[in-house]
Amino acid sequence: MTPKYAAAALSALIAYFAYHAFAGEQGLGRWSDLQEELAAKQAQLEAIQAANDALRRDITRLTPGRVDADLVEVLAREDLDLVYPDEIIVINAPTEAAF
Repeated sequence: MTPKYAAAALSALIAYFAYHAFAGEQGLGRWSDLQEELAAKQAQLEAIQAANDALRRDITRLTPGRVDADLVEVLAREDLDLVYPDEIIVINAPTEAAF
C-alpha cells in the first residue's frame, strides 16, 4: 500500500471512531443526555422519599395507643370537611377571567 492510501485509510478510520465517540449510540452526546436524565430521576426519588417519610411520620402518629388528637382533627377537617358547630364557613366563588 502506498503512503497516500495508508494516510487516507488511517484518516477514514480516525474519522469513523471520532464520529462514534461524539455522536454515536455510546458517545458523549448520549452520555450528557443520560446525565440529565439521571439528575431528573434523582430529584424525583428525593421527592418520593420525602413524601414517604412524611407518611411514615403520620403512621407513627396514628398508631393505636399513641394517637395524636391534633392530626386526627386536621385529617377530619381536610378529608371529611368537618367543622365545629360554632364555626362560620365562608365560601369564595371562583373568579372569572377578565378576558
